[in-house]
Amino acid sequence: MARIRAHRNNRYATTFNKSLVALTILSALHGANAQEQDDQEKAASNEEEVVEKIEVKGIRGNLLNAQNLKRYSDTVVDAITADDIGTLPDRSVLEAIQRLPGVSIERFAGPDDPDHFSVEGSGAIIRGMTQTRSEFNGRDSFTANSGRGLSFQDVSPELMGGVDIYKNQTADMIEGGIGGTVSLRTRKPFDSEGRVIAFGGDYSYGDVAEKGSPTFSGLYSDRIDLAEKGEIGFLVNYANSQLYGESHGIQSDAYVQTYARDIAGAEAFTGADNNGTVWMPNASNLLKKFDDRKREGFASTLQWENEDETLLATMQYIRSDASLSWHEQAVKYQGGYYNLDNRRTRALEGTEFEFDDDGLFGSGTMVQGVDGWRAADGNNDRVIRSWESGGRPQFGYPYQFDSRVKQTDTLVEDLSFNLEWMATDALELEADVQYIKAKTRDDDVVLHTAAFAGQTYDVTGSTPTMTLIEPYFGYRDANPDVYAEGNYPGFTGDPAGDSNYFQDPTSYFLRSAMDHWERSEGDSFATRLDATYHLDSDGIFTSVQSGVRYAKREQTVRSTSYNWGALGPEFSSAAPAGWLDTIPVDASNFELVDWSDFHGGGIADIPGNQTIHATEAYVRSIIAGARPYMTGGGTWEPYPDRPGVDDKYGIFTPGEVNLTTEENKAIYLRVNFEGTGDLRYSGNIG
Repeated sequence: MARIRAHRNNRYATTFNKSLVALTILSALHGANAQEQDDQEKAASNEEEVVEKIEVKGIRGNLLNAQNLKRYSDTVVDAITADDIGTLPDRSVLEAIQRLPGVSIERFAGPDDPDHFSVEGSGAIIRGMTQTRSEFNGRDSFTANSGRGLSFQDVSPELMGGVDIYKNQTADMIEGGIGGTVSLRTRKPFDSEGRVIAFGGDYSYGDVAEKGSPTFSGLYSDRIDLAEKGEIGFLVNYANSQLYGESHGIQSDAYVQTYARDIAGAEAFTGADNNGTVWMPNASNLLKKFDDRKREGFASTLQWENEDETLLATMQYIRSDASLSWHEQAVKYQGGYYNLDNRRTRALEGTEFEFDDDGLFGSGTMVQGVDGWRAADGNNDRVIRSWESGGRPQFGYPYQFDSRVKQTDTLVEDLSFNLEWMATDALELEADVQYIKAKTRDDDVVLHTAAFAGQTYDVTGSTPTMTLIEPYFGYRDANPDVYAEGNYPGFTGDPAGDSNYFQDPTSYFLRSAMDHWERSEGDSFATRLDATYHLDSDGIFTSVQSGVRYAKREQTVRSTSYNWGALGPEFSSAAPAGWLDTIPVDASNFELVDWSDFHGGGIADIPGNQTIHATEAYVRSIIAGARPYMTGGGTWEPYPDRPGVDDKYGIFTPGEVNLTTEENKAIYLRVNFEGTGDLRYSGNIG
């Protein structure tokens, strides 16, 4: 005998309304009873009939379920469901919810960081607003950082039974979702009719990264009938995934206003007063970022229901452990911007810039074109001043060659207990208790080597292109006799001359470093009690809901600013720059980075295709406590080396530690109503 359970926690269950159609169905059933005995006798004499049914599952079935959720919801909601493990349509929760109308996600690592792409997104925006709430199974959830919500990219999508996006508040919902509420739903054993065993896996391969990574997930769920003691169900769900990603970016440096009278090619914009201006960048930047994302998720649920189905208890534990490590290599302009009366960027002698009709830069070869200071004393043999022998009126700008490592680890644990009791046919009570614990760790260090260079930049095509040029722009190679009597490292005695300038360690110096650290944790305790009274009347009001909620969150955020400091800069008069061939640093701490495959080729043109950067291992050693070499002009003091830091981590000063305690008490009342007839309607007031 088949046994069908309809649990009270299914808020979207279809209701059977009294109508003319319903009365017709009841009449048909009454008429059928008269023939019941004859039908049974005929059925006994016939062979057993096989009844076939078509069941829609997978992603298409999920779409049907999501449609029903929206249809029967008591507020404005969109949903994605994944009844079967692994059928959420994307490999991350964020990518899945962006399919819903009115929802977009941040494609960069953060809203204030357009330099770094995020492989799986970094935040949800609902109806253009970022002030959204995040939930696990209708309860608060958060990541321990300076924000209030959950980092959805840290949650395994394989654990989800669905995602609901509420675009409007009802009185019984937890307050705070100004833009909307994102509620993640995990599976429960009573959601299935019996035992469920499922395994899933996939393999992702990135054609840019040229690396593959696996994802594995498994689920076991079962229900056990305890006869007069009711029924018990349990579920365990585990997911483990890794994803490699690589992103390439080319960007214009900041556009600055420049007098047209100083720029070759901008004569049309000088104006009658000779003070007309154009807008142009000083250079462009190249960035390559390598992501390694690891994510481990675990969810377990224990449910019990009594025999007469009036009491249901649910206990859940959810754990999400994620890490994102990325390594960036970049080529970035480091010349100054100066003021409007002292702009220094010019077109290479014998060339001119191209501008559009509005005076915006289109293309050209950029140089430091004003005679003056280029580097401090002690660097004259590598950065020749314009008035010295071999000096040129035009020269390259300083560029830095980044090697940056960022390691972020997050942990969220959620333990909850829920009890539902149908006290009478009309009165339903529900109690809920939840505890959350969250941690975040972030280490971020970058080392900058540097060299002088110029570039040709073109933004007129569909994708900008950049050619990096050595700072003498071919003059030394074309006029070697001018430099025959001096000693110019990297050029004198080198048969290759300046053709290998960007692969020659004598061209580079260890310029600067920067660090940032975070160690944050928080916990939250919440409890609520709700009551629903179903009205048995012919009026439009169907039920009354009320409840109280108490929550307390304590969070400690330890986060530094970004600390840039010089190591061996070209601008210090205290000592020459830290040229790589002169400082006591093992050459194995630096590497040649290949740019020939940047953007698939054809975007970045660097003679020799390689530039010199600090290795990832060297940067990680600094995170672990090693310190880079500094010349007499070095000023960088890593945050952990400062006096007055905390005893627990040895990194943070008191001003960088923020302790927050938030206590919330809420009470609500909600009345539900509906009407049938020619125009069916339903709603709620709270």
